[in-house]
Amino acid sequence: MSLLYNYFTPIVVQVSLDSPFSMSVTLKEPGSCTSIHVSDIPCKTSLTPQEVFEIIQLIEDRVRVSRPELFDYHRMHTMRRP
Repeated sequence: MSLLYNYFTPIVVQVSLDSPFSMSVTLKEPGSCTSIHVSDIPCKTSLTPQEVFEIIQLIEDRVRVSRPELFDYHRMHTMRRP
């Protein structure tokens, strides 16, 4: 999961396992009270790097729907874009 934490830097990431097959992620903007919670993320107890990047994509997609400005301010998502 370090890929997940590193990818979203400088956003603070909190992950909680809701069940062996589902997790929730809260992204908190440093220095403010702004946060967003993403739940019902499919997962399993052991993830490959590719599966972690698929989770990252799912989180980004859900955040873009409700808080697109978060990614305008924080450029962490440019790692996979040219």
